[in-house]
Amino acid sequence: MPGAMRQSTSNLELLTIYEVSKILGSSLDLQQTLREVLRALAYQLQMHRGRVYLVGEDNVLRLVAANGLSNEAAAQIEFRDGEGITGRILKTGMPAVVPNLAEEPLFLNRTGGREDLDEQVASLVGVPIKAAGVVVGVLTIDRISDEGPQGHFGSDVRFLTMVANLIGQTVRLPHVAEEPLRDAETFRMQKELRPIAAPINDVVCTSPNMLEVMAQVHRVAPFKSTVLIRGESGTGKELIARAIHNMSPRKDAPFIRVNCAALPESLLESELFGHEKGAFTGAQKDHKGRFELASGGTLFLDEIGDISPNFQAKLLRVLQEQEFERVGGSKTIKTDVRLICATNLNLEEAIGHGKFRADLYFRINVVTIHLPPLRERRQDIGPLARHFVAKFAKDNGMTLVMEDEALEVLNRCTWPGNVRELENCIERAATQSRDGIIRTESLSCSLNLCNSSVLFQYRTLGASVGGLAPSMGPGSVNRVPPGRPGVPAPANAPKAPAMPAPVPEPAGAGSAWPACASGCSAGPSPVCGAAQPAVPVPLIPLPLPEPSAPAAAAPAPTSVTNAAPPPAAEVPLDEPESGSLRDRLLWAMERTGWVQAKAARLLGMTTRQVSYALRKYNIEIKRF
Repeated sequence: MPGAMRQSTSNLELLTIYEVSKILGSSLDLQQTLREVLRALAYQLQMHRGRVYLVGEDNVLRLVAANGLSNEAAAQIEFRDGEGITGRILKTGMPAVVPNLAEEPLFLNRTGGREDLDEQVASLVGVPIKAAGVVVGVLTIDRISDEGPQGHFGSDVRFLTMVANLIGQTVRLPHVAEEPLRDAETFRMQKELRPIAAPINDVVCTSPNMLEVMAQVHRVAPFKSTVLIRGESGTGKELIARAIHNMSPRKDAPFIRVNCAALPESLLESELFGHEKGAFTGAQKDHKGRFELASGGTLFLDEIGDISPNFQAKLLRVLQEQEFERVGGSKTIKTDVRLICATNLNLEEAIGHGKFRADLYFRINVVTIHLPPLRERRQDIGPLARHFVAKFAKDNGMTLVMEDEALEVLNRCTWPGNVRELENCIERAATQSRDGIIRTESLSCSLNLCNSSVLFQYRTLGASVGGLAPSMGPGSVNRVPPGRPGVPAPANAPKAPAMPAPVPEPAGAGSAWPACASGCSAGPSPVCGAAQPAVPVPLIPLPLPEPSAPAAAAPAPTSVTNAAPPPAAEVPLDEPESGSLRDRLLWAMERTGWVQAKAARLLGMTTRQVSYALRKYNIEIKRF
């Protein structure tokens, strides 16, 4: 008979669990759902005076649902951590059983309605409500008996623990569903309200693209990830590298800089890895390399795109294994360095030409920071100019200011040398000022010494070519002084068949002023307003290919002053062996150190076309 009762009780508990699970999934009203659960416990298993407490955002345990209490009355009841029986369950996360509430000193009777404890015995069973391993509430019920507590409460604890787990999953489910939406909204608001990155010492910027660079520096600085800084020469790559080091956990360790372009391969290997005594002639003692000296700190490899392919393989092993051997040594040395690399070359193009290893590229190209050229962040020209003026004044112990007109001229320049060129321009102008005021007349433009104007007479091909070459078109020509041998002076040269001159500008358009190719023409006038009148000088373009038609059919120009510039000539590969294309090829190959890829860019051709033309004209390639 007792076995049959236990079987009946187990079946009833199983049926109650089924009913509870249905109730919890039937409504989104949490309070109403929990009250229905407590009614089912009271009706099915005579578990009276059920209470469900949940922890609020302020970590206070509040009554959410109770049999026999209204929502308003339940909202007034709360417990602190460890307060009373309910608070003790919350604090310990363990079930609690009180066989007789009348004899329990921790029973606070805050919910009221327990005045009949003298007439009947009430036992309390409480279990924690957990979600994802965290206690989020407490479930309690009363067992009422007229004859006193009977038997064992273990089955009640097990059953209520199952019910509490179901309640915990129901409580947690809305939060789980809301987390992705809440995270997305938080990310959106953080992005919109993201504060401007804290300023970095010696970095002067107000433009949006540079502020984004500063924010990227702040994000990447705390980590050990390798950083590749890319940008044109003079944009401040070393300054950014130092900023990353100074904001990193390695700021108290060494910051070692190596200019890879300034050292030959043999010396570069000794400088980076060190050498043992007697490793080569002159090695009279052991020498620690930069990797060893920078251990625990940061190693900055500037101009990494200029190292030879042979040395790239040696560098790759150090980056992969963080270990190396000194030159002439066999002992493996472990190192812990953060690597920051910088280059102004197009590494992807260098990989295509076989000058840079792809595996090394993938190793250093972890976090890439692109520094925009100064012409793409004109908002920074004014603050940078004032910064350099103040710096020059402080270094030389003088008072120095700049006129607004001079600053306007600087704002119109294109600055191919970027920030470095701007600093040099300010220093030159400061040395020319006599009363502590930098005026327009003090700038290089007014003295026909603008470096940018010289650079922009040529087609800028970048550091990969190693020099500047004349453009193939008529709009970009080489300026030579009058009276040069073989070039007649403009006043005494009424005609120059092989040297077409530019069309003179109409009156009032600034034709009497020499054009400043630095970009000062960005203003309303097409010429540099800071320049002074100068005598026109003849312009010599690169010789163009001779036409295949007879020379008599082409009318010769009659004057330098009225000859219009010819259209840009094509460079066909199938033209007869007249010598003009051969001369171009020889000039380009000599100019680029007999590198076909560079010569092709110089001539506006493909590498395959240059290779074909060299074979066609039987031009022997020089080897160095």
